[in-house]
Amino acid sequence: MNRRRCRFVNTAAIVSLTLLAIPAHTQVTDLQQHLHDQYQGKTLLIRGFYSGDHLHYDSTGALVGKKGSGDWTEDGFVVLDDVHTAGPRLVIEGRRLLVTRSTAGFQFSERKRAAGGKVTGPVLLKIDVDLGTNAPSAEQADAALSKVFLTEQDSLAALVPEYWKPCVREGLIGKDKNCSFSAEVMAIPGVALSDQSGGAQSGDGEQPASQDQVFRVGNGVTSPRAISQPAPEFSEGARGAKYQGVTTLHLIVSAEGRPTKIRILSPQGAGLDAKAVHAVESWRFEPARLNGQPVPVEISVEVDFHLY
Repeated sequence: MNRRRCRFVNTAAIVSLTLLAIPAHTQVTDLQQHLHDQYQGKTLLIRGFYSGDHLHYDSTGALVGKKGSGDWTEDGFVVLDDVHTAGPRLVIEGRRLLVTRSTAGFQFSERKRAAGGKVTGPVLLKIDVDLGTNAPSAEQADAALSKVFLTEQDSLAALVPEYWKPCVREGLIGKDKNCSFSAEVMAIPGVALSDQSGGAQSGDGEQPASQDQVFRVGNGVTSPRAISQPAPEFSEGARGAKYQGVTTLHLIVSAEGRPTKIRILSPQGAGLDAKAVHAVESWRFEPARLNGQPVPVEISVEVDFHLY
């Protein structure tokens, strides 16, 4: 009798363990289905506009390792081709998109890699996120993704560098046709102005917050003369797309001949505008003068990008 009883107990234990394993498997299947339904094929915007082919985030949502923060028109947007879990990791595979300017406003095109003057294919991106558990829930996965990508509660205008803010804000509210956005870009979570972003204020900063008067050329004020103009670098995104054009910037040349308060007036996208700003920051001028004395003056400059 004891031997039979032991056999019965062991059999019951095996059945019990089998039944307990079914919900765990179902949970994993449900999570994978959730990730597929919610994110597969979607275009999202990376927080920080990080460059590179592989990004890794820890369980707190912090980026591991030092990565450069790029320009939102070159390193911001990603099409998610696959999202799945592998143990405690959330794995995201996608393709980077390029944002360029057209008569329809900022629009998407596929970002391509260029090497040796030849286009070699799309720019692929892999993102790994440590979820901190081997059995994550859909809510945990969603929370992790919200730390990697912008959500509807964010706004691009609040996250771009200062030189982009006036252009982006005015473009989003339809006040600047040079910085307008196409419907496809506006539809991405985090692009449109949120209620918390202060969208009603343009914040264009045309006049600097300074007690010093800033002049305009004319009426006795001479024009500043460039004495050093290092050429801008071409962005990788623009080179891969064989994309070129002219970026127009507004700036104030100080009485010492240094560019200040640079902002974008007429952008090109594809990472070129950031390259234009960085180049102009290094320019030096013979300052404008009034009655023989150097004075700060506001001007606009064009930065020309041509591949050939």
